[in-house]
Amino acid sequence: MFTKSQDWYDLVYDAQGKDYEVEAATIRQMLHSRDVSRGGAGGRPRLLDVACGTGRHLALLDDFDRVGVDLDPGMLERAAERCPGVMLVEGDMRTLDPGGLGAPFDAVSCLFASIAYMRDLQSLAEAVGSMARCIRSGGVLAIEPFLEPGVVELGRPWATFVDRPEIKIARMDVPRVEGRCLQLEFEYLIADSEGVRHVHESHRVGLFTREEFGSAFRAAGLEWSFVEPGLSGRGLHFGRRPD
Repeated sequence: MFTKSQDWYDLVYDAQGKDYEVEAATIRQMLHSRDVSRGGAGGRPRLLDVACGTGRHLALLDDFDRVGVDLDPGMLERAAERCPGVMLVEGDMRTLDPGGLGAPFDAVSCLFASIAYMRDLQSLAEAVGSMARCIRSGGVLAIEPFLEPGVVELGRPWATFVDRPEIKIARMDVPRVEGRCLQLEFEYLIADSEGVRHVHESHRVGLFTREEFGSAFRAAGLEWSFVEPGLSGRGLHFGRRPD
């Protein structure tokens, strides 16, 4: 996970052109089109955002009663600054506590490919099942996937550059595949008022097919569908708990 780069996380993805406002508007429309807007008790719909990170999506979805979960306390600290008054909980997506989170929810989201930190089919099923248990009857689970097996361009170097007056960042990596996992070794070079330093951060993420997601959703008792292009061109998996 991003355990060493929380301070630069938003800067890096802003530099990549990630548009949280457009994404939040898109996921809102998709949830509302699935009747989430009515709420389970006729009031404001309730949203649980799993792997909420620094709270960028969560802050923009303020027409929901929101709860955020993340495994990284450093990310939650930044989310708390961005989302005052929102309940934020440290937790693993595979072992969510529905009662402790205030379930059931009208919608549960897991965005920005966070599900890819599940590295095998068992972990994927555990995470989908755990999130599904937090949804009310008729509620919706929305998961944004990462890459499917065979898509990664091996040997191709990647780089992101942040160029602001107060800070310069270069993040580089050359992805490699090991079995059904993608190994990312992010190398950061950071220059700020304290000088120049180098930080290494390792990420190992799972590669799953569309049908493997569908199987996990169905095993969790959800009616599964897949929508393209989703938020970032990778589509979105939706599951509805039958009424």
